[in-house]
Amino acid sequence: MNKNKKVSMKDISKELGISITTISFIINKKAENKISKEVIKKVEDYIEKVGYKPNSSAQSLRTGKSKTIVFMAEDISDPFFSAIARQMEEIAFNNGYKIIYCSTENKKERALELLELFKHKQVDAFIITPPEDFENELKDLIYKEHQTVMVFDRYFDSFSHNYVVLENFKGAQEATLALYNSKRNNIAFIGIDSNLSALSDRLKGYKAALKILELKGHTLLIKFDKIKTLEGQNLIMAFLKKNPEIDGILFATNNLAIAGLRVLKSTTLKIPQDLGIISFDDRDIFELYSPSISVIAQPVPELASELIKGTLKILKRKSEDNIFYQKALLGKLIPRESFSK
Repeated sequence: MNKNKKVSMKDISKELGISITTISFIINKKAENKISKEVIKKVEDYIEKVGYKPNSSAQSLRTGKSKTIVFMAEDISDPFFSAIARQMEEIAFNNGYKIIYCSTENKKERALELLELFKHKQVDAFIITPPEDFENELKDLIYKEHQTVMVFDRYFDSFSHNYVVLENFKGAQEATLALYNSKRNNIAFIGIDSNLSALSDRLKGYKAALKILELKGHTLLIKFDKIKTLEGQNLIMAFLKKNPEIDGILFATNNLAIAGLRVLKSTTLKIPQDLGIISFDDRDIFELYSPSISVIAQPVPELASELIKGTLKILKRKSEDNIFYQKALLGKLIPRESFSK
């Protein structure tokens, strides 16, 4: 047989004198208790010898499964989401699945377009970080369209669903208490103006810590699309000028912290002498920055593992099983130079 020619099941059938149906059973792992071990071994040895690769499209039509999972991240270029994607990819590959990545940019319309595209491609499951105002659409996707969905980084209280998230409330509470223990009494929270659970839980954790400490709070919430702009930096600058007593800041995201550090470079305020700082989500730049920036780090390997293992577990369940895979993992406070006086 010509080694440069792509081998088909028809070729294997002709070469071995075995029916295409029998070969199909063996390739799709459905031969047990139906076909003799000798025939199975004969076909498998020949497949390995000629380097036969099954046609994935044809397999999908036969089995109803594409062995593909879509990861719809908020922004796949963000180091956090790309790190999660990389670790998920390895686990998924070891379990016979491939992952397709895409970004919603936190836009509802973009998320809906992507969903329509991938539903037509018969993907097996979606791992989604839902954009703003996506609650009803997500509920319909799960309960009306019966798609397999794992929600990541945020969740909804209004209906039951699978999710893997960070324990944001506790993380924000721990960070606020750490700033207080470094002798900060006027601790501010700079977050995102959003109803997404991850962001609202961080604000709630901050407020809960202030209540315990009997401290007054200072809060600035910036629109998602303003964070990386000059307008967002101007809002942070105005906030600091309006509240000169602030001596500690908890940033709700790493992008907010980076915007804040840009602003502080243009002021006379010094870290940690004048301002103690902690940010959610670690970045390489935080460790390299001088002084290094303290963070509540997300457990990326554990999150990635839970996402894939949870999704595969759901795929194996019967559709009538009303059991949900729900995990909230603790972050880790990494104290660096930015909040100790």
